[in-house]
This record gives sequence, structure tokens and C-alpha cells, in this order.
Amino acid sequence: MGKRRSVAVIVPAYNAEATIGPCLEAIRAALRPGDELIVYDDGATDNTNAMAKAAGARILRNEGSPKGPGFGRNAAANAAVPDLLLFVDADVVIAPDVLDLLAEEIADTGAIAAFGSYDDHPRSDRYTSLYANLRHHFVHQNGPCEATTFWSGIGMIDRKTFLAFGGYDTALFAHPSIEDVELGVRLKSKGHRIRLVHQAFGTHCKDWSLWRVWHTDVVRRAYPWSELIADGRTAGLDLNVATGERITAFMAVASLACLLVAPFYGPALVGAIGFLLGYVIRNRRFFGFLARRLPLAGLAVAVAMHWCYHIYATATFVLVQALTRLRLRAPSNYMPPSVA
Repeated sequence: MGKRRSVAVIVPAYNAEATIGPCLEAIRAALRPGDELIVYDDGATDNTNAMAKAAGARILRNEGSPKGPGFGRNAAANAAVPDLLLFVDADVVIAPDVLDLLAEEIADTGAIAAFGSYDDHPRSDRYTSLYANLRHHFVHQNGPCEATTFWSGIGMIDRKTFLAFGGYDTALFAHPSIEDVELGVRLKSKGHRIRLVHQAFGTHCKDWSLWRVWHTDVVRRAYPWSELIADGRTAGLDLNVATGERITAFMAVASLACLLVAPFYGPALVGAIGFLLGYVIRNRRFFGFLARRLPLAGLAVAVAMHWCYHIYATATFVLVQALTRLRLRAPSNYMPPSVA
């Protein structure tokens, strides 16, 4: 690859000593002259700061209580010098060509941002963790190149545009959540292009417990995403639940309902079997992918977790819609400044 625009790689980190070492090592190997590496130490109490110093990173430190990765990314973006920003999570190890691939995509397509994907070899072998990471990989690998949102796990964006749009919305998202999705919504609403680069890989090092998967899916993703939809913040984009996903979710919920009724009404068991079969058929590509990557026991866990995922994500969406219609929750009217 030839000459590209300079890149500031930004890593927000809080007590990340378990993963930040290989994360920063991989970034250092990918840097070119003119690039810089910035770590935002969000008040870490472990060895995160020392490890960042050892890696030669420029460090911005929050001396108080954690302010969240969105705040850290915004602060580092303001302090950065290069033309492009690459956000990398502290538990991601990027491939050597990620900076070049994303920068080249932006240059070739005229997009304002581009992001990559987890690979299919996460560090953790725990079944719950494998499911969470492989689901994310599958979704991105099967997503269109012309993306409708942004992802900050491995996400590059033009610095001037990022700052003009006010960066991440830290008023709505004080904790790790879908602040990158919301930023993507704002970018797309102004006509900017965002590209998904399937070949720009990073290995995810997080070890997901079952509770962590469920908590993140509901509290950090499904609930705030449902709020964006309920408040009309995704108007004109395809971030609303697509028809195919609605059908899949309906089959999962209907199968659960039939299973609950079956002890009192025997024929409902036939309905449960039918809905479960339909659910498997609709997810056959994803389940086939999991079958090639997981042992039988792991596949069983992943399929069960995916069924639960559609049920609790649907329940969360319905709850937010109900709370909104009953005026039991206030709409999110705050919008960060945008001059673009």
C-alpha cells in the first residue's frame, strides 16, 4: 500500500491490564511515521497506566472517577494531531493491515468513516464468550459494505468531521453503550457515508460470562437502541428492526409462549415444535457457521443463548414502546452540536 493520511489511534482504558498489553503492541506494529498512539487512562487503579507508558503511548489521564469511553475518545480526539482517528477498544488486538485498509477505504470511496470486524478466533474458549464474539463477527461479516451506523471497537473517522459533530454523546451515554451507533445515526442523517471493511480484523480478548452477555445485550444495547427508535432518532435509516428479524423474533417468542401453555393445553406443544423448527430454519446460516466453529456442547449453548437473545431483545423493545406510549419515560431530546 502507498502513502496514506496520518492516523491517531485512540484507546480508552479503565483497569485494562489483562488485555491492553497485546492491544498496544499490535497497534505499535501497525503505525507509520506521522501516526500517533493515544491512551486515555480513565482513572485506572491497576497497571494500565504503566503498561501504556511502556508501550510508548501518549497518555491522557482522568484523575477522578471513570467518565466512560465516550468521554475519553472525545478528549483524545481533541488532543490528537493527525487527520484521521482510529478508535480501538482496549480488549482488541488489531491485524497489522487494519490502519491501511480503513484509511484506503475512506480515501477510495469518499466516506467519512470506516470500521472493521472481530475475527472468528476470540481469545476466550468459554462457550458463552464464544457465542457473543462469534455472533458479532457473523453480523459484521454479513453486513453490507455501505453501512448505516458506526462501530468504535475498530472504527476510523475523519477528525475534523468527528469534532464538528460534537463527538460521542456523553450526556446520553455516560457508560459503554451504543454511543457509536448514535454517532453513526447523526452522520448518516447529514448524508455522510460510512463503510464496513470486512477484511479489517481484530481479535477480541474479552471473556464474556453469561451474566455479562445478558446485561450488556439488554442494558447497554437493546434498551438504549429501543429508546432511539421510540424517539424517532433513527428516522430514514434501516436501524429499525428489519422485517426478517421481526419474523425471527416472533418465532422465538411464540415458541416460548407455546411451551408455557403446553402443560395446560397439550396441542400447544405441537405449535412450540413448529415455531422452534421455523426459528432454526431462519437462523440456519448462523447456526451452520457456529457448528463449524464449536463442539456439540458449545453449539447447544450458543443456539439456546441466541433463542434467549431474540426473546429478551423483543421484550425490551416492547417495554420501551409501552413506556413511551404511556408517557412513563421522557424522550431523549438532547442532540450534540453539529455544524456539518
